[in-house]
Amino acid sequence: MIHKSNIICGSVLALLLTLLGAAGCGKASSPEAPFDPVVRVAPEVAPQTRGSYTTENLKEFDLFIHSENSKYSYTNTKFTKNTSGEWEPAKTMLWEGKKTKFDFLAIAPSQASGLSLTKDPIFVFEVETEQTKESTASDLLWAYKRDISCEDTDLFDSEGKMKIAFNHALSKLKVQFTLGSEFNHSGVPQSNPISDVKIGKFKMQTGIKINNNNFDPVLPFGETKTIQAYEESWTKAVDEAGKDDKTKNCVAVFECIVVPQNWDEFTVNFVLGGKPYTYTANSAGNGLFESGKSYTLPLTVGKDEVIMGNNITATPWDDGGSDDLETD
Repeated sequence: MIHKSNIICGSVLALLLTLLGAAGCGKASSPEAPFDPVVRVAPEVAPQTRGSYTTENLKEFDLFIHSENSKYSYTNTKFTKNTSGEWEPAKTMLWEGKKTKFDFLAIAPSQASGLSLTKDPIFVFEVETEQTKESTASDLLWAYKRDISCEDTDLFDSEGKMKIAFNHALSKLKVQFTLGSEFNHSGVPQSNPISDVKIGKFKMQTGIKINNNNFDPVLPFGETKTIQAYEESWTKAVDEAGKDDKTKNCVAVFECIVVPQNWDEFTVNFVLGGKPYTYTANSAGNGLFESGKSYTLPLTVGKDEVIMGNNITATPWDDGGSDDLETD
Protein backbone atom coordinates (compact mmCIF):
# COMPACT_ATOMS: atom_id res chain seq x y z
CA MET A 1 0.00 0.00 0.00
CA ILE A 2 1.35 3.44 -1.00
CA HIS A 3 1.25 5.93 1.81
CA LYS A 4 -0.49 9.25 1.09
CA SER A 5 2.50 11.28 2.32
CA ASN A 6 4.76 9.50 -0.19
CA ILE A 7 2.44 10.55 -3.04
CA ILE A 8 2.60 14.20 -1.93
CA CYS A 9 6.41 14.16 -1.60
CA GLY A 10 6.74 12.58 -5.04
CA SER A 11 4.50 15.23 -6.59
CA VAL A 12 6.48 18.05 -4.99
CA LEU A 13 9.76 16.51 -6.14
CA ALA A 14 8.45 16.18 -9.70
CA LEU A 15 7.33 19.79 -9.69
CA LEU A 16 10.74 20.97 -8.48
CA LEU A 17 12.52 18.94 -11.15
CA THR A 18 10.22 20.40 -13.82
CA LEU A 19 10.91 23.95 -12.67
CA LEU A 20 14.65 23.35 -12.53
CA GLY A 21 14.61 21.85 -16.01
CA ALA A 22 12.71 24.82 -17.38
CA ALA A 23 15.16 27.22 -15.74
CA GLY A 24 18.08 25.34 -17.28
CA CYS A 25 16.59 25.64 -20.77
CA GLY A 26 15.99 29.38 -20.49
CA LYS A 27 18.76 31.97 -21.08
CA ALA A 28 19.73 33.74 -17.86
CA SER A 29 19.78 37.55 -18.11
CA SER A 30 22.92 39.36 -16.91
CA PRO A 31 22.31 41.66 -13.96
CA GLU A 32 23.12 45.32 -14.56
CA ALA A 33 26.47 46.32 -13.12
CA PRO A 34 26.17 48.47 -9.99
CA PHE A 35 26.68 52.20 -10.52
CA ASP A 36 30.10 53.45 -9.40
CA PRO A 37 29.71 57.05 -8.15
CA VAL A 38 33.45 57.82 -8.02
CA VAL A 39 34.59 60.31 -10.68
CA ARG A 40 37.28 58.74 -12.89
CA VAL A 41 38.71 60.24 -16.08
CA ALA A 42 40.48 59.33 -19.33
CA PRO A 43 41.86 62.55 -20.92
CA GLU A 44 43.46 62.97 -24.33
CA VAL A 45 44.79 65.93 -26.30
CA ALA A 46 43.93 66.73 -29.93
CA PRO A 47 46.88 66.10 -32.31
CA GLN A 48 49.13 69.12 -32.74
CA THR A 49 52.66 70.27 -33.44
CA ARG A 50 55.65 70.35 -31.16
CA GLY A 51 56.07 72.89 -28.41
CA SER A 52 52.62 72.18 -26.98
CA TYR A 53 50.69 69.70 -24.90
CA THR A 54 50.27 66.12 -26.08
CA THR A 55 48.38 63.23 -24.52
CA GLU A 56 51.76 61.83 -23.44
CA ASN A 57 53.17 64.95 -21.75
CA LEU A 58 49.94 66.04 -20.07
CA LYS A 59 50.70 65.43 -16.37
CA GLU A 60 47.99 67.41 -14.59
CA PHE A 61 44.79 69.36 -15.21
CA ASP A 62 41.83 70.87 -13.36
CA LEU A 63 38.26 69.55 -13.48
CA PHE A 64 35.17 71.62 -12.65
CA ILE A 65 31.75 69.96 -12.20
CA HIS A 66 28.48 71.86 -11.84
CA SER A 67 25.30 70.12 -10.70
CA GLU A 68 21.97 71.49 -9.46
CA ASN A 69 22.85 69.90 -6.13
CA SER A 70 25.69 71.96 -4.65
CA LYS A 71 26.89 68.87 -2.72
CA TYR A 72 27.96 67.35 -6.05
CA SER A 73 29.34 70.55 -7.60
CA TYR A 74 33.11 71.03 -7.47
CA THR A 75 35.43 73.98 -7.92
CA ASN A 76 38.55 73.31 -9.98
CA THR A 77 40.06 70.10 -8.63
CA LYS A 78 43.54 69.05 -9.74
CA PHE A 79 44.05 65.61 -11.32
CA THR A 80 47.61 64.28 -11.46
CA LYS A 81 48.93 61.32 -13.48
CA ASN A 82 50.69 58.80 -11.23
CA THR A 83 53.61 56.54 -12.16
CA SER A 84 51.17 53.86 -13.37
CA GLY A 85 49.52 56.28 -15.78
CA GLU A 86 46.32 56.52 -13.73
CA TRP A 87 44.73 59.88 -12.95
CA GLU A 88 44.33 60.76 -9.27
CA PRO A 89 42.24 63.71 -8.00
CA ALA A 90 43.39 65.97 -5.17
CA LYS A 91 40.19 64.93 -3.40
CA THR A 92 37.52 62.28 -4.00
CA MET A 93 34.76 63.48 -6.33
CA LEU A 94 31.40 61.73 -6.63
CA TRP A 95 28.60 61.70 -9.20
CA GLU A 96 25.18 62.51 -7.78
CA GLY A 97 23.54 59.68 -9.72
CA LYS A 98 23.63 57.76 -12.98
CA LYS A 99 20.83 59.77 -14.58
CA THR A 100 21.54 63.16 -12.98
CA LYS A 101 22.54 65.89 -15.45
CA PHE A 102 25.72 67.93 -14.95
CA ASP A 103 28.14 70.30 -16.73
CA PHE A 104 31.92 69.96 -16.68
CA LEU A 105 34.96 71.99 -17.68
CA ALA A 106 38.52 70.67 -17.77
CA ILE A 107 41.54 72.95 -18.24
CA ALA A 108 45.32 72.72 -18.32
CA PRO A 109 47.66 74.01 -17.06
CA SER A 110 46.26 73.76 -13.54
CA GLN A 111 45.19 77.06 -11.95
CA ALA A 112 44.95 78.37 -8.38
CA SER A 113 42.25 76.54 -6.42
CA GLY A 114 38.80 77.91 -5.62
CA LEU A 115 37.61 78.73 -9.15
CA SER A 116 33.97 78.11 -10.07
CA LEU A 117 32.02 77.63 -13.29
CA THR A 118 29.54 80.22 -12.07
CA LYS A 119 32.14 83.03 -11.98
CA ASP A 120 32.36 85.55 -14.85
CA PRO A 121 35.08 85.32 -15.96
CA ILE A 122 35.97 81.94 -14.50
CA PHE A 123 39.65 82.89 -14.48
CA VAL A 124 42.22 85.06 -16.27
CA PHE A 125 44.97 83.45 -18.36
CA GLU A 126 48.22 85.05 -19.53
CA VAL A 127 50.72 83.79 -22.12
CA GLU A 128 54.46 84.10 -21.61
CA THR A 129 56.55 86.80 -23.27
CA GLU A 130 59.46 84.36 -23.64
CA GLN A 131 58.25 81.05 -25.03
CA THR A 132 60.27 77.89 -25.59
CA LYS A 133 59.63 74.64 -27.43
CA GLU A 134 59.74 72.67 -24.18
CA SER A 135 57.32 74.82 -22.17
CA THR A 136 53.55 74.24 -22.18
CA ALA A 137 52.80 77.13 -19.81
CA SER A 138 51.22 79.25 -22.58
CA ASP A 139 49.21 76.43 -24.18
CA LEU A 140 45.78 76.60 -22.52
CA LEU A 141 43.77 73.39 -23.06
CA TRP A 142 40.05 73.06 -22.49
CA ALA A 143 37.21 70.55 -22.71
CA TYR A 144 33.59 71.47 -21.96
CA LYS A 145 30.26 69.62 -21.99
CA ARG A 146 26.88 70.63 -20.60
CA ASP A 147 23.65 68.88 -19.65
CA ILE A 148 25.09 65.35 -19.76
CA SER A 149 24.83 62.30 -17.51
CA CYS A 150 26.78 59.15 -16.66
CA GLU A 151 24.50 57.25 -19.06
CA ASP A 152 26.10 59.02 -22.03
CA THR A 153 27.93 56.14 -23.74
CA ASP A 154 29.82 58.55 -26.01
CA LEU A 155 31.30 60.28 -22.98
CA PHE A 156 32.08 57.31 -20.72
CA ASP A 157 34.23 54.31 -21.63
CA SER A 158 33.59 50.67 -20.72
CA GLU A 159 35.43 51.13 -17.39
CA GLY A 160 33.19 54.02 -16.35
CA LYS A 161 35.87 56.67 -16.95
CA MET A 162 34.74 60.01 -18.34
CA LYS A 163 36.49 60.74 -21.63
CA ILE A 164 37.92 64.26 -21.77
CA ALA A 165 38.92 65.44 -25.26
CA PHE A 166 41.14 68.49 -24.78
CA ASN A 167 41.46 71.16 -27.47
CA HIS A 168 43.65 74.26 -27.70
CA ALA A 169 41.90 77.37 -26.40
CA LEU A 170 44.33 79.98 -27.75
CA SER A 171 45.98 80.63 -31.15
CA LYS A 172 49.32 79.57 -32.58
CA LEU A 173 51.27 81.92 -34.85
CA LYS A 174 54.05 80.59 -37.07
CA VAL A 175 56.48 82.61 -39.17
CA GLN A 176 58.03 80.67 -42.04
CA PHE A 177 61.27 82.25 -43.28
CA THR A 178 62.39 81.21 -46.77
CA LEU A 179 65.96 82.40 -47.32
CA GLY A 180 67.01 83.64 -50.73
CA SER A 181 69.63 81.53 -52.51
CA GLU A 182 72.08 84.43 -52.14
CA PHE A 183 72.59 83.26 -48.55
CA ASN A 184 74.15 80.09 -50.03
CA HIS A 185 76.89 81.99 -51.89
CA SER A 186 79.62 80.91 -49.47
CA GLY A 187 78.01 77.50 -48.99
CA VAL A 188 74.66 76.27 -47.71
CA PRO A 189 74.28 77.18 -44.00
CA GLN A 190 74.57 74.04 -41.88
CA SER A 191 72.57 75.52 -39.01
CA ASN A 192 69.85 78.11 -38.67
CA PRO A 193 71.35 81.62 -39.12
CA ILE A 194 68.15 83.32 -37.89
CA SER A 195 67.95 84.30 -34.23
CA ASP A 196 66.22 86.60 -31.75
CA VAL A 197 62.78 86.38 -33.39
CA LYS A 198 60.34 88.72 -31.65
CA ILE A 199 56.70 89.11 -32.70
CA GLY A 200 54.17 91.68 -31.55
CA LYS A 201 52.83 93.65 -30.06
CA PHE A 202 49.92 91.62 -28.69
CA LYS A 203 47.70 91.72 -25.65
CA MET A 204 48.79 88.92 -23.36
CA GLN A 205 45.82 88.29 -21.06
CA THR A 206 42.29 87.01 -21.61
CA GLY A 207 39.32 86.30 -19.39
CA ILE A 208 37.82 82.82 -19.71
CA LYS A 209 34.08 82.19 -19.39
CA ILE A 210 31.16 80.15 -20.70
CA ASN A 211 29.35 82.04 -23.46
CA ASN A 212 26.23 80.68 -25.22
CA ASN A 213 26.99 77.27 -23.72
CA ASN A 214 30.50 77.29 -25.22
CA PHE A 215 33.90 77.78 -23.63
CA ASP A 216 35.02 81.25 -24.68
CA PRO A 217 38.32 83.15 -24.43
CA VAL A 218 36.68 86.59 -24.20
CA LEU A 219 38.18 89.81 -25.50
CA PRO A 220 41.80 90.23 -24.36
CA PHE A 221 42.94 93.03 -22.13
CA GLY A 222 46.01 94.57 -20.55
CA GLU A 223 49.05 96.19 -22.10
CA THR A 224 50.53 94.98 -25.38
CA LYS A 225 53.87 93.20 -25.35
CA THR A 226 56.32 91.49 -27.71
CA ILE A 227 56.70 87.71 -27.66
CA GLN A 228 60.06 85.96 -28.02
CA ALA A 229 59.27 83.11 -30.45
CA TYR A 230 61.06 79.77 -30.53
CA GLU A 231 62.50 77.74 -33.40
CA GLU A 232 60.10 75.03 -34.54
CA SER A 233 62.15 73.67 -37.46
CA TRP A 234 65.12 74.29 -39.74
CA THR A 235 65.47 72.78 -43.22
CA LYS A 236 68.65 73.44 -45.16
CA ALA A 237 68.83 73.71 -48.94
CA VAL A 238 69.39 70.25 -50.42
CA ASP A 239 68.67 68.41 -53.65
CA GLU A 240 66.56 65.26 -54.04
CA ALA A 241 69.53 63.16 -52.95
CA GLY A 242 69.88 65.15 -49.74
CA LYS A 243 73.08 66.90 -50.79
CA ASP A 244 73.64 70.64 -50.30
CA ASP A 245 72.28 72.61 -53.25
CA LYS A 246 73.12 76.31 -53.53
CA THR A 247 70.25 76.84 -55.97
CA LYS A 248 67.64 75.77 -53.41
CA ASN A 249 66.29 77.64 -50.38
CA CYS A 250 66.79 77.11 -46.68
CA VAL A 251 63.60 77.36 -44.60
CA ALA A 252 63.26 78.20 -40.89
CA VAL A 253 60.01 78.19 -38.92
CA PHE A 254 59.52 80.03 -35.63
CA GLU A 255 56.31 80.02 -33.62
CA CYS A 256 54.56 81.35 -30.54
CA ILE A 257 51.17 81.13 -28.83
CA VAL A 258 48.99 84.24 -28.73
CA VAL A 259 45.73 85.18 -27.06
CA PRO A 260 42.78 85.22 -29.52
CA GLN A 261 42.27 88.85 -30.56
CA ASN A 262 41.62 91.29 -33.38
CA TRP A 263 44.70 92.90 -34.87
CA ASP A 264 45.46 95.68 -37.34
CA GLU A 265 49.18 95.02 -37.65
CA PHE A 266 52.06 93.28 -35.95
CA THR A 267 55.81 93.27 -36.51
CA VAL A 268 58.33 90.47 -36.88
CA ASN A 269 61.85 91.42 -35.80
CA PHE A 270 64.77 89.03 -36.25
CA VAL A 271 68.51 88.86 -36.79
CA LEU A 272 70.06 87.08 -39.78
CA GLY A 273 73.82 86.90 -40.20
CA GLY A 274 74.26 89.65 -37.64
CA LYS A 275 71.92 92.00 -39.50
CA PRO A 276 68.58 93.07 -37.96
CA TYR A 277 65.41 92.83 -40.06
CA THR A 278 61.84 94.02 -39.48
CA TYR A 279 58.64 93.07 -41.27
CA THR A 280 55.21 94.56 -40.53
CA ALA A 281 52.09 92.54 -41.33
CA ASN A 282 49.01 94.71 -41.97
CA SER A 283 45.46 93.36 -42.03
CA ALA A 284 43.69 96.60 -43.04
CA GLY A 285 41.60 96.22 -39.90
CA ASN A 286 40.43 92.68 -40.67
CA GLY A 287 42.95 90.64 -38.69
CA LEU A 288 41.65 88.07 -36.23
CA PHE A 289 43.36 85.30 -34.28
CA GLU A 290 40.69 82.77 -33.34
CA SER A 291 40.58 80.17 -30.59
CA GLY A 292 41.91 76.76 -31.61
CA LYS A 293 43.51 77.89 -34.88
CA SER A 294 47.10 77.95 -36.12
CA TYR A 295 48.28 80.75 -38.43
CA THR A 296 51.31 80.81 -40.73
CA LEU A 297 52.93 84.00 -42.05
CA PRO A 298 55.24 83.11 -45.00
CA LEU A 299 58.17 85.50 -45.44
CA THR A 300 60.88 85.49 -48.09
CA VAL A 301 64.13 87.03 -46.89
CA GLY A 302 66.70 88.59 -49.21
CA LYS A 303 69.93 90.37 -48.38
CA ASP A 304 68.20 93.75 -48.26
CA GLU A 305 64.46 93.10 -47.97
CA VAL A 306 61.73 90.96 -46.47
CA ILE A 307 58.54 90.30 -48.42
CA MET A 308 55.47 88.19 -47.75
CA GLY A 309 55.35 85.19 -50.08
CA ASN A 310 51.59 84.51 -49.85
CA ASN A 311 48.65 85.34 -47.61
CA ILE A 312 48.63 84.29 -43.98
CA THR A 313 47.01 80.85 -43.81
CA ALA A 314 44.78 79.61 -41.00
CA THR A 315 44.32 75.95 -40.08
CA PRO A 316 42.66 74.18 -37.16
CA TRP A 317 45.26 73.64 -34.46
CA ASP A 318 45.30 69.95 -35.30
CA ASP A 319 47.11 70.11 -38.66
CA GLY A 320 43.89 70.28 -40.67
CA GLY A 321 43.07 72.12 -43.90
CA SER A 322 43.88 75.77 -44.47
CA ASP A 323 42.13 79.03 -45.32
CA ASP A 324 43.81 82.12 -46.75
CA LEU A 325 43.60 85.47 -44.98
CA GLU A 326 44.05 88.67 -46.96
CA THR A 327 47.06 90.45 -45.48
CA ASP A 328 49.47 93.07 -46.73
